[in-house]
Parts: sequence; structure tokens; C-alpha cells
Amino acid sequence: MTWSRSIVSPTISNLSDQTVPVAAGVVYALGRNYAEHAREMGAKPEPVVFIKPRTALLPGGGRVPWPVGCALVHHEVELALLLGAGGRDLSLVDAERAICGVAIALDLTARDLQSDAKKAGAPWARAKGFFGSAPVSEFVDPRHRGIAWDELDLSLTVDGAMRQSGVSSAMLLSIPEIVRVLSTWFALEAGDVILTGTPEGVGPLEPGETALARSRALDVEVACTMGPRP
Repeated sequence: MTWSRSIVSPTISNLSDQTVPVAAGVVYALGRNYAEHAREMGAKPEPVVFIKPRTALLPGGGRVPWPVGCALVHHEVELALLLGAGGRDLSLVDAERAICGVAIALDLTARDLQSDAKKAGAPWARAKGFFGSAPVSEFVDPRHRGIAWDELDLSLTVDGAMRQSGVSSAMLLSIPEIVRVLSTWFALEAGDVILTGTPEGVGPLEPGETALARSRALDVEVACTMGPRP
């Protein structure tokens, strides 16, 4: 396949209603895209990128098996993007056009495994990529509702108690800018999913606890319950 500097012909397009199924390709994820979360993690407020396998996606949520070898799972609520087109070195206009839907999602993290990986200078694959670590709602197109990219809210409760809340205007990289920047590093394709980072307030999930992620602007939610430790 020959890639150009413009958008590639889309395979997901023309969302006439609010929902679109997940037809996932690569799952990209941003860390430290909210300054306050970066500070609470003791890191510089500078976005980083990692990749989760498709099997991390849990469309519609549900029960998440506890990751093997992990003692501490953290919740991270995020907005997720679904690309309807791809390309390399996209302009900001083409990057925005490539987005065909937004969902609410979680980036569940085996925090102790991630801490060990950081100390060793090793990849985060086990910490971020375990099965079901990305519960995700249906995708909707906020443009159909007249909602701007910086007006999207996100929140998370655990067994009814509020843990996280934020708004997309607090992102260091805006939603279209995220896609543009990723396209300078990767050859994006239709069906790719992008997790856009989490606001402050991340914390532990215990076995049997239920995390509910919600966006009122998008009118979507997704819940997951952690399974027992092995």
C-alpha cells in the first residue's frame, strides 16, 4: 500500500445516527495528556504514547478478569476516538475529518507492574494490555449534536462514589491535534482506536468493585467489574 500525505479512502464513514460498532485496528493510548494527572503521578506534563492489543477492548463493558501477577489495578477514565480514515502526516483539518466517533472508556492499569516496568526501563505491555483492560461504550459523533471537541465531559464512579471528572478542554493536546501528532509517527488506518488520556483522580479498584464511566455530553456510559484475584 502506498501512503500519501493526505487522508486515505475511509472504510468507516457517514455516521447517520449516534452509534457505530467497534471495528478495531490498532489501539493507541496517550498518557499524561492532562497536566493535573501528570503531576499526581510525579511526571512531567508531556504526553506519551503506548499501544494496547485489540483484545484489551471490552465493548459494552462487563466483568474483567484480574490480571495475573498483579496486586494493584487502577482505574483511568478516558475519551476514546474511532478513526473512519487514516493516513500519514495529516493536516489538522484532515485529522479532524478522520474521526468518525467518540466513546467513553477506561484504561485499566496494573499499577504495580507498570511501576516495576518503569524502574527497569521496560515496556508497559503487561501493565496496560491485559484482556479487558479497555472497556469502551458505543461511539457517537459529537458533531451531529453541535458539540465542540473541547466541550466533552468525562467522569468515573466506583460503586457510586465519584472518583474522577474532567473535560476535554483541559487536554494538553486537543482531540484533532492528537490524531495529527500520531499521524506523524504512525501510519493510521480506519478502525484504529485512540485513548486520549485521563484526568486526575486515578485510584485502585478492588475485586468485585464496579467502575462506571460516563460522558453526559455524549450520552454514553460503560461499566466494568473486576474479577477475583487468581
